Amino acid sequence: MKISTKAGDSGTTSLMFGRRVSKASLRVCAYGALDDFSATLGLARSFSEGDMNKFILGVQEDLVFLMTELATAKEDFPKLAEKNIRTLNEDDLKKIESKIGEYESKNQSFAGWRHSGESHLQAALDMARARCRFAERELVRLNEGEGLARPFPLTYINRLSDLLWLMSFNS
Repeated sequence: MKISTKAGDSGTTSLMFGRRVSKASLRVCAYGALDDFSATLGLARSFSEGDMNKFILGVQEDLVFLMTELATAKEDFPKLAEKNIRTLNEDDLKKIESKIGEYESKNQSFAGWRHSGESHLQAALDMARARCRFAERELVRLNEGEGLARPFPLTYINRLSDLLWLMSFNS
């Protein structure tokens, strides 16, 4: 696959299944924000070890499927299933919620905000949480504008940002 096609030189890009849109469209901004968030998660992963490292990598892999969904026009969403392209589902959400439960079971109560920077990992997780919240706002803008094919991406990202807060708090 050729990366430099020059097709985007005029400020447009292709969505899944070939529709051309502005690079400033709500849809492109939403999946671009997820890409930015995933890159920040990669920074956090570079400071993590063991189970946390594996978990973060799994989330990054899930985000690829979420970006694919968002890079698909609402009216083309059924084509993902026709082409056997995976979309995230309730099982993916349960993995996030299970991790939230693990961290919450440590009985850590909220004692006020703290500043990032206690460690590289904690700071990177805080950056990832902030980028996740930005991506969430972009998804909301997309949903309020063009509409999402389904509400699941909003739920997933909201839970994920909660989890990142807990991971940072406990790192």
